[in-house]
Amino acid sequence: MDITNLTETDLARLALSTRLRDLSEAFRVAVAAEDGASAAPGEASAQPDGQPVLAGRLWSLLASELPKLEEAIVHHLRSRGASWAEVAALGSLTEDQARERWKDVELSPTSDPVADAAALDEWYIRHAQLEPLAQVRDPFSRLLSAHAVQEHECLICVKYRGGALPAYGGYISPPGGYLFDDGMWRLGHGPTPYWPAGTLLIESHRHYLDFAEMREEEAASIGPLIHRFVGPLKRATGATRIHVFSCMEGAEHFHLWLVPRIGEVPSGRSFIANPGYCSIPEAEQAISRVRQELAREETGV
Repeated sequence: MDITNLTETDLARLALSTRLRDLSEAFRVAVAAEDGASAAPGEASAQPDGQPVLAGRLWSLLASELPKLEEAIVHHLRSRGASWAEVAALGSLTEDQARERWKDVELSPTSDPVADAAALDEWYIRHAQLEPLAQVRDPFSRLLSAHAVQEHECLICVKYRGGALPAYGGYISPPGGYLFDDGMWRLGHGPTPYWPAGTLLIESHRHYLDFAEMREEEAASIGPLIHRFVGPLKRATGATRIHVFSCMEGAEHFHLWLVPRIGEVPSGRSFIANPGYCSIPEAEQAISRVRQELAREETGV
């Protein structure tokens, strides 16, 4: 994207989306914050009036940031040719009131708008879950007039070149490290927000879609690879079943799941539809136990 091709409308949209991202981050972190968790060292967990620090800081955030968001919205509208009457209608103001309130609104300066746009793309993708835009390359930059359409790239290939990817895409360095990587296959823990502890993800190094496109050596090695890990995974997790499946829906690149079904949970299709989740430390512990079981098999102990 060429910085010289960015219009005032592009820059206004960049400023608006940056403001929205920063607010989103502040509120996202607050969702799971304890009432006193925002207190600085030596600061009481409640304010003098008895209100928790979190509530006070959220209130202050709204008071300080919402006017700035209004300014960004107005500048974005004006850059697109909106009249003061159209702006006034948003805030139930008269045209003169709107003009007086926002006539001096200016963009916050940015030294590198192209880098800022790329940062918004990466932020959105990394925080996207299953909404459609998680599948779109450059979800913010595509809105700018200077954006050049990029060819689609598979999620797994993006991951291993170090690109941004949504949470369900997994990790370039999975929790606990790779259990296996022979240059043909990688095997490590799956993405923790979507799978229970011990879930293993097998990915091919080479880009191809499914079993029909495997080379002879790939077809000959995938069965023994699954066989090698199902037993240790069952023992490491205490699972009654290890569900093995592959559908290539999230990424058109061959990958296969080994999912332990643990405890009193629905079986079969019901389980796969909602298998649970785990934390990164829980995933690391599960991988450590799998390594121990593999070592026991090798030593016969």
